[in-house]
Amino acid sequence: MYLKHKSLATPFNPAKDKQEEFIIIDLRSRGYFLISHIQNALNIESLQRISYIAQENPDKKILLYCHSGATAAEFGDKLAEMGYHNIFYLDENFFNLPKIGFNIQYNT
Repeated sequence: MYLKHKSLATPFNPAKDKQEEFIIIDLRSRGYFLISHIQNALNIESLQRISYIAQENPDKKILLYCHSGATAAEFGDKLAEMGYHNIFYLDENFFNLPKIGFNIQYNT
């Protein structure tokens, strides 16, 4: 699997990872989130809040995504450096997510 953005976090692999196993976190701004987001995703831009979620849910996988994968990879690095091993990230453009099986919720 080719990665555009390298990270210490684990890249999401649509061939083996199931979305239902993850707490999905949208790192984009609230405005973008309100327009469209992965179904059932949380909108959290704070590394500290995500760290708290990872700490409180050590048996759950955390999946980060953004516009292009760059911010998700960066946050994944920082969380992995903090000692969290349950962090995954989407190294994918947001508009390509339906092609790999994600349901997008659109708000008009």
